[in-house]
Amino acid sequence: MALINIVTDSSVCLPAPKIVDRYPITIAPMTIRCGCNTVEDNPAIKPSDLIQFFDNCPVFPVAEAPSIEDFNTIYNRLSRENDQILSIHASGQIYPAFAHAMKASQRYLGRCNIHVVDSKTTSFGLGLLVQAAAKAAIHHKTIDELVRIVRGMIPRMYSIFFLDDLSYLEHDYLISPSQAILGKMLGISAFLTIEDGQILPMEKVRSRSKSLDKLVEFVSEFVSIENIAILQNGAKTDTERHQLTERLHSLHPNAQLNISTYGHSLATRIGPRSIGIVILEAEDDLL
Repeated sequence: MALINIVTDSSVCLPAPKIVDRYPITIAPMTIRCGCNTVEDNPAIKPSDLIQFFDNCPVFPVAEAPSIEDFNTIYNRLSRENDQILSIHASGQIYPAFAHAMKASQRYLGRCNIHVVDSKTTSFGLGLLVQAAAKAAIHHKTIDELVRIVRGMIPRMYSIFFLDDLSYLEHDYLISPSQAILGKMLGISAFLTIEDGQILPMEKVRSRSKSLDKLVEFVSEFVSIENIAILQNGAKTDTERHQLTERLHSLHPNAQLNISTYGHSLATRIGPRSIGIVILEAEDDLL
């Protein structure tokens, strides 16, 4: 029996990048546009190259989701191998990949069973969902079981990021231009979270060290955690990553701890030099 194919978009940050070589996963690439120049969002790109791309861009880079035709091409190819596809994508309120995948899937009604799921998250959170679905597919679970597994994980996923370049918040109309200017003058860092698929501002902190404390405080509020990921980018974050790793491990020694580098698509929303925490809450914490 052919394995169920898993499709996602390149906003995904997989726990283990080589997972695509072991599991039936297809990644639809997003494109990052800087004026007339474009680059494919590729997890193989070095963090230094990402930062250079952003620093050299005279405008705000924009993430362009795979088109309806891009998904149609993928679904057409995969449908020749198997008549079941699970397509899991970044939050529809962050990128239009989910909407494009939905429209493409409608062309296959009656020919191929395609389930399209809005992950309500992105990056590493999306990666955990894709990995769980792929592992279940390897064990020959049905597509309905895969959908239940993924939907059961979504409410347990939490993300928080801090960024010290408030211009990204201003660009997304999350703060006013005057707030961005004042924040830069005072050295303020801002926190964002993903709640029900939407990026929302939380609070502001006066120093980067206090921002790290806030990340740890956020993790300390959970009783039981299945998986923690530190998302980073930029040269400044190595020491911070080490400090966070030690502190988070002391809080939840039994949780799986991952260190990951986020890509171009998320950088268009939070900048290339931010740090984030992604948490998958343990199921027993909900009982």
